[in-house]
Amino acid sequence: MRVLAVLFSITILASVSSVASPDGTMRFYSEGSGATVLIEEHTATYCQTCAQIDPVVINFLEENGNRAVRVALHPPADELLGTGISPHRLSLSGENLSVTPTFVMDGNLVSQGYVDRTDLQLNLRSAELEKNGIHSFGVEAIVSNNTIRLSTSDLELEGSQVLTVFVVESIVVHDPGASMNGLDQNRDVARAMISIDGEDNLLAEFLPVNWEAVYPDSNDHSVEFHLGSDEDPLSFDLVISLERRDEGSNTVLSSAIVRLSGTGGNSSGISPLLIVSCLGVASTAAFVAQSRKRGNQHNSSQHP
Repeated sequence: MRVLAVLFSITILASVSSVASPDGTMRFYSEGSGATVLIEEHTATYCQTCAQIDPVVINFLEENGNRAVRVALHPPADELLGTGISPHRLSLSGENLSVTPTFVMDGNLVSQGYVDRTDLQLNLRSAELEKNGIHSFGVEAIVSNNTIRLSTSDLELEGSQVLTVFVVESIVVHDPGASMNGLDQNRDVARAMISIDGEDNLLAEFLPVNWEAVYPDSNDHSVEFHLGSDEDPLSFDLVISLERRDEGSNTVLSSAIVRLSGTGGNSSGISPLLIVSCLGVASTAAFVAQSRKRGNQHNSSQHP
């Protein structure tokens, strides 16, 4: 029983990806590996095909775990969710958006128009096979009030390598009838994006009108996003991409995600580490009580 309790506590600790600090700030850490494929889906709220395949894409991502992470990019023509991120990302490889949905995996355009689960699986497998080595890196995000600070202390950008950060809104819910394709919500919507090189020079920046990005003078390729006063940082996730910019192409070497969304329950300041500690104390207490019970039973058998 004690062994099972300890193993359970270790399992809980290993799954913790965020920690609340006494001062109210929260620290989050990256999920995924150097083999994670970045899927950029160019979609739109007026696209009927997009509405048809969206559930398929979501289920596909859930089934494949950390093999892939998606960013949904909406073109400027999409009045609900459009930004300049979509045409910018396509232009890096000399492409234009001719049809939605368009899927790009690790910088390579793989399909346009309708896709099914088999198409997605084959394209993902091809992207994995085309990776040139594994480039793992760690990411930490600190959330305080309406500020998100991201840093990659163990990452050294070399040569033509670039670090790109997407701030994606986990779930966007629309008013009834607002979306032309009938979807009442969209997922993984890119709201902001920045790209910096090894000298922390800003190569591209797309921010909502009420946001601000600050680049501290540091060696950890950090960036701070200051959100609007009425926006909750815990409704967003961060997708980080290590890329190589060659002439006429953009290759994604590795990607990671820091999930901030879905953790609102930790904003009360209750640390996951505290929960683990309590589990450890509880398991120890149970072991002691069980040992005493066995001792009393042994003494009773010795003195009838």
